[in-house]
Amino acid sequence: MRARSLLVDQVHGQLQQARAVAVVGPTGFGKTAVLDAVCTQWQSGGDPVVRLSSTPADAHLPYVPLVDLFTVCPADVSGELSDVQRATIDWVLRRVTGPEPDPALLRVTVLSCLQAWGRRARLLLAADDMHWWGPDSLDVFGFAARRSRGSVSLLAALRPDGPLAHDVLGGDAVEIALPTLSAQESAAVVRTFNIPQRTAARIHTATGGNPRLVWDIAAALARTGPPAVLDAQPLAPYARKALRTWLAGLAAPVHWVLLLAALTADPSLDVVRRAAGPSADAALADAEAAGLVKVAATVAFAAPVIREGILAQASGEAVRQAHLTLATAAHGADDRLWHEACALAPAELPAQLIPALADAATAARERGEHTRAAEFALLAGGRTGGPRHDLLVAAARDAEAAGRFDLACTALDQLDRSRAVPAARAQARLAVVDAAGRGAALVADVAAQALAEATAADEPALISAAHLRLAQGLRVSRGCHTEALAHAQAAEEWAERAGDSTTHAAALALTAEIEQGQGSPGRTALLRRALATGTADGGTARTPGHPGRTAVHFALLEDGLEQAERLLDELGPAPCPADRLWLLADSVHLHAHRGEGAVAREKAHLLLDLTRDLGASPGPPWYAAAAAELAGGTLEQALMYADLGLTASQEDADTVYAAHCLHVSGMTRLLLRDTGAALADLLRVQDLVQELGIADPAQIRYDADLAEALVTAGDLPAARHTLTRARRRAQDLGRRGVLASLDRAQALCHAAAGEFGPAEELLNRAARAFERLGYPLQRGRVLLARSSLEQRRRRPARANEAQAAAEAVFRKSGAPLWEPARPQGDQAQPWLAGLTDAEQLVAELVTQGRGNRDIAAALYVSVKTVEAALTRIYRKLEVRSRVQLMALVQKDGHLARR
Repeated sequence: MRARSLLVDQVHGQLQQARAVAVVGPTGFGKTAVLDAVCTQWQSGGDPVVRLSSTPADAHLPYVPLVDLFTVCPADVSGELSDVQRATIDWVLRRVTGPEPDPALLRVTVLSCLQAWGRRARLLLAADDMHWWGPDSLDVFGFAARRSRGSVSLLAALRPDGPLAHDVLGGDAVEIALPTLSAQESAAVVRTFNIPQRTAARIHTATGGNPRLVWDIAAALARTGPPAVLDAQPLAPYARKALRTWLAGLAAPVHWVLLLAALTADPSLDVVRRAAGPSADAALADAEAAGLVKVAATVAFAAPVIREGILAQASGEAVRQAHLTLATAAHGADDRLWHEACALAPAELPAQLIPALADAATAARERGEHTRAAEFALLAGGRTGGPRHDLLVAAARDAEAAGRFDLACTALDQLDRSRAVPAARAQARLAVVDAAGRGAALVADVAAQALAEATAADEPALISAAHLRLAQGLRVSRGCHTEALAHAQAAEEWAERAGDSTTHAAALALTAEIEQGQGSPGRTALLRRALATGTADGGTARTPGHPGRTAVHFALLEDGLEQAERLLDELGPAPCPADRLWLLADSVHLHAHRGEGAVAREKAHLLLDLTRDLGASPGPPWYAAAAAELAGGTLEQALMYADLGLTASQEDADTVYAAHCLHVSGMTRLLLRDTGAALADLLRVQDLVQELGIADPAQIRYDADLAEALVTAGDLPAARHTLTRARRRAQDLGRRGVLASLDRAQALCHAAAGEFGPAEELLNRAARAFERLGYPLQRGRVLLARSSLEQRRRRPARANEAQAAAEAVFRKSGAPLWEPARPQGDQAQPWLAGLTDAEQLVAELVTQGRGNRDIAAALYVSVKTVEAALTRIYRKLEVRSRVQLMALVQKDGHLARR
């Protein structure tokens, strides 16, 4: 329920004002959970709550929900009622027998009860499951509820196909529609079960954000043990309980029409009507009312897992009959062929159908429908007794192009079971690795097996491709280590021997990236060779280390934003979803660098949606979304995205992007003035960069932020050491943007030491550099540093001028101010006046009762640094000990309160 706390607050607030609120949503949207939370919040104030509910089994019984009201009605309330009304209550509670009371008397009795109770307390009447209430109960409740609004508050949970809010609560009742869970809310729910991010994204896509389905699947997965990160198994079995409840009570024609729609690749309303016959419209209306489908020009399932569940519960004979029915109703020849073939068991599939299925796969591939092509090829290639290995390999490749890891694994499984030749199995394994995306490190054993099979087949092109995938996996998990470089170079050699220009170009580009991370001077020449070699098809190839993307990456590292934009334009539009992922990600970073926050955020949302649709590695997209939020959103959202990206990257064994996400997290925490947490993150980045063997400071630009955090924590020697080391590397590689950031951080070091002249010179140089490079947000950050410098120099007018200029820069870009003002409570403490930021942090921790070792641990500095800071604090505040410092704080706090 934490994922919907804002919604609960909204409902509670409307109850305070309107006194009658209906939460409306289909089955599984969490209406009861919202009612539970609102009722708990209401009771926390000491006010009474009465819950009314019913079940399907009680629907035929009159006045069942009223039992809940009368059972808990206080004696002093019922004592106000007339004898006839109390006798009516006894009849409802079955304390007496006899004829049913007059409905008018029942209405007045309930109304009188509510009015009398409302005079004594702030009563909330919460009605749940009203779609199961009988007409008599609805009539009595509606009469009393509409007339008791001044006495009690009313809350109801309604389904779209149930009673109307205005009928049961009154014409001015407030309706609040329950939305589906957002991807972040789904992830928050799933993470409580310790389920990996990649699986969380898959659950969200499969459920459409339906709260009950999300919860049930996550809980069931948790019970069965930790799921595989790249799990390709269906999710419907984990949602069996929810789906069974959802589908219960539906008539046979509804189940039949749902099965027909589930078996149709493109379930147009016309085809479903033709197949289902005269009962189609009525059955579809019932299914739509139950929240299972949305009917327009097509019949769309509310969540993919519903379709999956319908297929899972149908018998084999029912599926066969449905396919035969659909074959007669299909418009196109390919659809007719598909249903005719699916109606047969693999052993029954006649050999003469195989060429037609293969042709259908080719036609779908040419239309760019790779999922459909994979399905046709799997159907044709998996024929019992005579499997076509070439079609199964084609199916694996199409599945990879569509980002369907599950279908690629299915094709590979069929090849393994049919004991295909090593070359065919190797090709399918490579498709599985590529479908895994950045999670390739988790299927490194698959790539290694592909290399063994390619070697056994003596296929140089396949050997090269396998080496390339191994290099990419090692690059992701271990960085610029020699083993990754060795595989990339082996891929070059074998590709050249095979005459495979596509893989040769990709291997050269990947080698260039690895050597770039190591700071090798030969990286640019390697990239030029890769670009000159090109790809065989002239477009973006679905291979790791594609030279076009590497060129964009290098342009961004070299601060060539215009060149990066030109290269991206030349590469687009992407021919398949997997290519669109990285093109979108690079575009997000480009716009974020340029301070175009709104565009960056828009593209980041598209990137996250596409990632979920494909089931791709979520770490890099979360990182891109965090960067976009820094450029045009909020610091808090950026921090949340960075944390999600870190978790996902660690689960995918993606150490490179784990370091990237930690850098964004550390920088954001620094901007939020959480220095201790910022230092923790940035020091972890430093360790990872060393482990990964990354020598180029432009690849993960954390050094300046680490130095700034160290300055804020008061550890100037460590900050200077960090800057000196990073500056040497940046100068050797000509990293202009990195050098400008280091100048800004170096200026903060000088300012903290009272060296204002050198600090001003460095800030001027940094501002000019960022202006030339086209980094407005970084220039704004320099202006903030200048404002801080002027404050230290006790020149408030100039400090305010720099602050205003910085705010204008961030406002123009639509970005959050990267140095939020301190809370007013901090500014109101006179005892802090005259202390540096680092000294203020130490002093605040002292006043909390922390010892020197605890303070050093919290700020990630040495105990000697804390002792030196305390000496300066005592001198500036004219105190001699911790006791005197605490006395000063208490005295100033007392004066401030006065």
